[in-house]
Amino acid sequence: MGKRNKWRKSMVLALALAGGILFNTVQPIEVQAEETSQQMIEKKAQIDAEVKKLEAELTQLQEDMDAKIKVFNQVQADIKEVDASIVETEKRIEQRTAILSDRMAAYQAQDNTVGVYLSVVLESKSFADLMDRVVAVKTLMDADQELVDQQEADKASLKVQKATLDEKQQELQKQFQELQQTESEMEVKKAENEAKSLALQAQIATKQEEERLEAARKAAEEEAARLRALQAATPVMQTTKNGKPQTIVVGSGAGTASSGDAISVAKQFLGRPYVWGGSNPSTGFDCSGLVQWSYKQAGVSLPRTASQQYLSTKRISASEARVGDLVFFSYGSGVAHVGIYMGNNTMINAQNKGVVIESLDWWNKYLVGFGRI
Repeated sequence: MGKRNKWRKSMVLALALAGGILFNTVQPIEVQAEETSQQMIEKKAQIDAEVKKLEAELTQLQEDMDAKIKVFNQVQADIKEVDASIVETEKRIEQRTAILSDRMAAYQAQDNTVGVYLSVVLESKSFADLMDRVVAVKTLMDADQELVDQQEADKASLKVQKATLDEKQQELQKQFQELQQTESEMEVKKAENEAKSLALQAQIATKQEEERLEAARKAAEEEAARLRALQAATPVMQTTKNGKPQTIVVGSGAGTASSGDAISVAKQFLGRPYVWGGSNPSTGFDCSGLVQWSYKQAGVSLPRTASQQYLSTKRISASEARVGDLVFFSYGSGVAHVGIYMGNNTMINAQNKGVVIESLDWWNKYLVGFGRI
């Protein structure tokens, strides 16, 4: 029995020592695990903050863009108002011209205004009748003079109105180009920030989610790189030694059935006002929105923006251009505008004056190139 008790005591002591050793070795592991978990929480909070910062940056850019669009829309409204004023002024001038012409014909029939007065005197039957006739003629002639004065005032006003309209249209054109270029730059920024955001999210994702985010990041980076490369795109127009722009020879080959359908669709909206960001008839159109919608109705899918449409089409020379090809323009940095080529050096496009068919002559100084769908 004594030996058995000693054995039991030895076992208890051994177990106690083993428990202490295990306790001392496990406890630091638990502490380390707690520290790792805390670090992960802090890292996630930091990454979330950085992602929100990227989102806030884009939000601010969009707000700045929206403010510019608001000014652009106001100038459009101002132009519409000035246009209406010009129509009214020209209408009044036309009406007075007709009245004054009739008056002049009447006076010429009497040789001169003295003849009018003389006929009044000779035909009067009494002094009272004479006075009535003289007053009537004078009233008529005063009214004629007032018409003349009003006519001159309206002509002067019309001149001012047309000058104002010209200034407003130039301002609108400048804003139009700046907005298009800003949109092109924002495309790059959005793609770059998307790639950064995905890279940050991958740092705290599960293995499976990390692989998906990594693939998405690579795609966003590739898109950003392609769009960034377009920022170097500049107009092909060059000048000759005497400073005059060179002539660009543009082809006029026959288009395909789908391009013909797309042009027919686009023509339905001629005269429709330009709407920034518009991509369908219910909202109106901007340049790339008109192109995308028109080709969609013809069964052809195109990306949304001018830059993306440029990247999705095949580069061709101006001399190879045919009806239905897309024609792209830059104001110095990036592809900012697009139209549908119609042959004979013309295109249909949505620009600051609305949906129009126009010559490429004015646009040639901004021409980047042609793209085939």
